Amino acid sequence: MKEIIAMHGWAGDSNQWSNWEKIFKCCEWEWQTSERGYKAINPHTPKWINNSNQDKSKRVAICHSLGSHLIEKQVLHSATHVILINSFSRFIPSGKENRPVQMVLSKMMNTINTPNEASMLRKFHIKAYKPNFIDTESIESNLINISDLGRVRLKNDLIRLINSNSLPIGLNTHANVLIVNSEEDYILANKTKAKLAEDLGNHLEFLPKTINLQDEGHSITKIENIKKIKHWLEFDHEKNMV
Repeated sequence: MKEIIAMHGWAGDSNQWSNWEKIFKCCEWEWQTSERGYKAINPHTPKWINNSNQDKSKRVAICHSLGSHLIEKQVLHSATHVILINSFSRFIPSGKENRPVQMVLSKMMNTINTPNEASMLRKFHIKAYKPNFIDTESIESNLINISDLGRVRLKNDLIRLINSNSLPIGLNTHANVLIVNSEEDYILANKTKAKLAEDLGNHLEFLPKTINLQDEGHSITKIENIKKIKHWLEFDHEKNMV
């Protein structure tokens, strides 16, 4: 059996995986999405359909950004393969890049549940998709219908992002891991990406593979890049590429 559980990042939702789901489902993958429920979508935490280690089943956790820290730890622990898309162990970099990132995050935190909340989220989503286009309708869908409970989750998850300083809890040392980095990511600092690779190298039994995507921002949009990730999952890791 081949199955996937995908977890979106901060301020996102499960609808962002629609193209991914279409591409994988056509190749007989079982697809499920986790949902934090910031907006008018009920929170959802799926479980693996087949949790047995007695066969050659693939259980793949695909996590975008903070999603690696939001996904249910038992789901992550049982994953045979983990794909980390523009993710991190520690979000705030060390050194001189530390202070400006902290200031931006602090301003974002103070804007939640104020009249400036929608403007802040709009700027965040535009920055996340840059350099690629995101239509106005898609942006606005991320600004409306945020429930009171969803707003609490939004704020608590931003705190979790700010306080992140290690690999996500539950990551199995035996998992096959793919790091996906966008070369034009305007959200993650280069030191943050390097720290993730270093931490994974120290944690995993097998070194992770890294794919660097050109002309992509923090949020992956191009169909050909989704297919590159799918190709690694189905073929490359079996060749012990590291």
